[in-house]
Amino acid sequence: MNRTVKQAAQVLGTTEAALRHHLRTTHALNRDGTLAARHIGGGKLLMDPRVTQLLRPNRAPITKHYAVLMVTEAGIDWLANQLGIAITHVPSKESA
Repeated sequence: MNRTVKQAAQVLGTTEAALRHHLRTTHALNRDGTLAARHIGGGKLLMDPRVTQLLRPNRAPITKHYAVLMVTEAGIDWLANQLGIAITHVPSKESA
């Protein structure tokens, strides 16, 4: 399950700003918040492209494209290891 940086920060017990600061200082993020080239396709962090459309009355709609930084499950483990946070894996409760 991929998580946004805000959700990943909540899982790790830190703030979004602190997590982004850590990612910038370790050069995982560029200054503008985009993913650094060496982490593209690494399986830990990814940029999720999104589109939104602003509808305006009696005018043409405005389409905006943007990307959201996402953290994979492997990325959560990787970040926890870097930050020195112990994560315990809870087995899923499947009733079968």
